[in-house]
Amino acid sequence: MKLQRALIVAAVLIAATAVLGFWGYGRLPAGAVMGYNFGLDGRPHAFMSKAVGLSLMPAIGAGVVLLLALLPRLAPIKKGLAESAEPYGLLVTGLAAIFLVSEAALIAHALDASFDVLRWVFLAVAALLVLLGNFLGKVRHNFVFGVRTPWTLTDARVWDKTHRFTGRLLLAGGVLLAAGCLAALGHLALIGLIVACAAGPLIAGVVYSWTIRGEHA
Repeated sequence: MKLQRALIVAAVLIAATAVLGFWGYGRLPAGAVMGYNFGLDGRPHAFMSKAVGLSLMPAIGAGVVLLLALLPRLAPIKKGLAESAEPYGLLVTGLAAIFLVSEAALIAHALDASFDVLRWVFLAVAALLVLLGNFLGKVRHNFVFGVRTPWTLTDARVWDKTHRFTGRLLLAGGVLLAAGCLAALGHLALIGLIVACAAGPLIAGVVYSWTIRGEHA
């Protein structure tokens, strides 16, 4: 998927998030509130009006997609960006999809307080981790996104090895997180799992790039 096409898909997803918000506004009763700041128990610890709550995800999502769309254009060094358009586009559309899922989950929780927002949002994150893990090895040497360490940025071969290694870990982490979301794990365990599955592979990738830094000297 070329970047321009991915940005169009992401824009459609953000628009769908806004439309879903309008639908939720009409469906929720007057004076209804939206939960946010979900804690370790999976319950909201604060609330906001439905107008503010339903506009939050579309607004933040639009800002994130716009920033990611501009980032390659603003980069002073554009080496490798064109060759990495497909995985970068996947990142943009995946994040836009998570905003859509989050909006739907918040509306579902406002309609039914027993709806498990964190579990469904984490499941969407797991799907993104699987997709990113599958495509991360295709990210070419660039200065905008990826596992950017002093060793990957100065050696394209270290970059390639690091991203193949990190991609496999992200893929495994996404599968593990999805299994945890579908299982009867508590929210505290799920929060620990998402941190381990999302941040763990990236930290491991940084360490791995350091361990192989001198192989091609």
